[in-house]
Amino acid sequence: MVNLTRGSALLAFEDLVSSLGGDAEALMRAHGVDPEAAGDYERFISYTAAASVIGAAARELDCPDFGMRLARSQDIKILGPVAVIIRHSETVADAIEGVSRYLHNCAPADTAGLRRGPRAAVYTFTITLRQLPHRDQVVERGLGIAVGAFRLMAGDDFVPLKVTMQHRRISPAETYRDMFGCPLEFGSDLNSVHLPNHVLTRPIRGRDAAALTLAENYLALVRRDHSFADHVHELIQRLLAVNRASLPVVAREMAMHPRAVQRRLAQSDTSFEEILDDVRRTMAWRLAATGVQASQIATMLGYSEQSSYSRACQRWYGESPSQLAARRRNTRANV
Repeated sequence: MVNLTRGSALLAFEDLVSSLGGDAEALMRAHGVDPEAAGDYERFISYTAAASVIGAAARELDCPDFGMRLARSQDIKILGPVAVIIRHSETVADAIEGVSRYLHNCAPADTAGLRRGPRAAVYTFTITLRQLPHRDQVVERGLGIAVGAFRLMAGDDFVPLKVTMQHRRISPAETYRDMFGCPLEFGSDLNSVHLPNHVLTRPIRGRDAAALTLAENYLALVRRDHSFADHVHELIQRLLAVNRASLPVVAREMAMHPRAVQRRLAQSDTSFEEILDDVRRTMAWRLAATGVQASQIATMLGYSEQSSYSRACQRWYGESPSQLAARRRNTRANV
């Protein structure tokens, strides 16, 4: 399973930590998260790292309900285009179906589902990563966001029948009552929100059918295999900056075997080597205009010898590094 999530998973993290007297940037850097990526839906970060940061904040700031507090600050904004599905579906059931279908765009390891019973429906939330630090904090954040979404769709007066969590209770009981407003069960088989069946048919007020169509068309284009290739591209960009953009390292970051990474990329008609080459080509184009020496560019692109960069530059652009640098500087000067 891909060990990545959108940077928006840490939306509002800095403000919350600061309000509790902590240093958000130091926490993120200590766990390998680029502070610039925090809150950015267009960036990917390690899911494990994001969970570690949330858990570390809860521990160091003596705030056991940190995950739930973060959920209040984030709400559905962290879901990007998936939030449009929630706001503009025809009914609550349609919205849940859309979230279940497209949640992988936010975090491939997160899954949601809906089970209908004779008297009640059960919304389930699962994190499929086997080894995840501070899973309890991340689950409480996820269920908190889910209940907030139900209130947005069904009305502020919505109260679940009950909420269940697989982990043991980590905060005072009154904290959960304040967050969810309903009975809770811990040590359950599922992480879930139980709701009356009649809520599923409730129409969503203020919906915009055109906005829904646009969001669905966009999300439908982001196939799982293409999304996977995007994840790899993002990781290579980040790891290249510290000269660690190798297949084994990228695979380890994604909690996968290198051969499994290559098989998934093959489904997108690409490979690790092709993505690495594309990232290097783009970086070379940008760096050539900055006046950085060719030897330094070669090092920044992860080449052990300058001659390797020279050959690549000839293949990419049909000219030597010095010729590319001159052309790029002239282009910028004439802009």
